[in-house]
Amino acid sequence: MFDTLGGLPAHPLLVHIPVVLIPLAALGALAIAVRPRWMRSFGWLLAGVAGVGLLGAIFAAQSGEAYKETLEATGQTITSTLEDHAEMGDAAQGFAAVFFALLAVWVLFAWWRRRSGEEKVTAVVKQPKVIAIILSVLVVVSGIAATASVTVTGHSGAKSVWESKK
Repeated sequence: MFDTLGGLPAHPLLVHIPVVLIPLAALGALAIAVRPRWMRSFGWLLAGVAGVGLLGAIFAAQSGEAYKETLEATGQTITSTLEDHAEMGDAAQGFAAVFFALLAVWVLFAWWRRRSGEEKVTAVVKQPKVIAIILSVLVVVSGIAATASVTVTGHSGAKSVWESKK
């Protein structure tokens, strides 16, 4: 999809989207978990940031595959570090997707509670406060996992670039 941007390989440019936005969204989720009243002001924005981070992870992985194919086509050796990096990129997409999905459910659940009122919500689900707490914990944990995955993947990519320069 994206082999190049402005004549440069797209992958090194696109990786900055998830590397910045996923940890930022994870920090925002932690802040909302600590201060639930911020959900009303920042929940949708946070879900948007996580969604763009997920799209960035997808685009980065696709452009990385294209870049790898370009390297192979020119006869360059693909190191095991680069192979590992590609696999980590696939995992990072998965973690980012889980984080985004859980965050979206959490934001929608909070919106539904505000919109419908606690009485109507309690008639549908028995313990909405418990559900909200469980969702917040799942979102924070998945945000930490997505951040760790993106960080480890980025480190692996940088290592593969610099080990080939030696």
